[in-house]
Amino acid sequence: MSDFSGFSPKAFKFFEELTNNQNRVWFLEHRSDYEEYVREPMKSFTEALSESLANKEIPIWGDPKRSLFRINRDARFSKAKHPYNMHASGLFTRTGDKHSPGVLYFRLDPLGIRCAAGYLQPEAHILKKLRRGILDNPAAWISLEKSLKRKGYELDYSYTLTRIPRGFENVSVEVERAIKLKGWI
Repeated sequence: MSDFSGFSPKAFKFFEELTNNQNRVWFLEHRSDYEEYVREPMKSFTEALSESLANKEIPIWGDPKRSLFRINRDARFSKAKHPYNMHASGLFTRTGDKHSPGVLYFRLDPLGIRCAAGYLQPEAHILKKLRRGILDNPAAWISLEKSLKRKGYELDYSYTLTRIPRGFENVSVEVERAIKLKGWI
């Protein structure tokens, strides 16, 4: 079993300080804190969770080299120009690669730890299959969504189309929102 022992409170403190110090000089002075309290524990967590999922025969895993996101942001096309992410995150997928459609997302930030699961921006043919599945059995979809809510989970409806996609024009009101989704997280 991997040697993951948890995240230190110093990881959360690092991100709080990074939030207020978005500059290269500060980051280089504190890079060792990032490596010790954030990056290395994230790698250990990735290995430990992958091992645990494999033992339970759940076919998703993460690779400490390919599944974790970088601390540096690509701010070229963003309105927010801060150079560093104020969180650490990674994805667990069927292939271990960040570009696989079905994901388990993990994030560590100053507010704590967050997880999400589902399909994030799947390819067009997968998106069409998911939408067709909802349309073919709307009662199952409605039941699934109610079950998630009862357990305290909600779908993220922030990434939706403004109109019903072509080929899905005759949908019932109950599933219209779900058909407009660009991903199911």
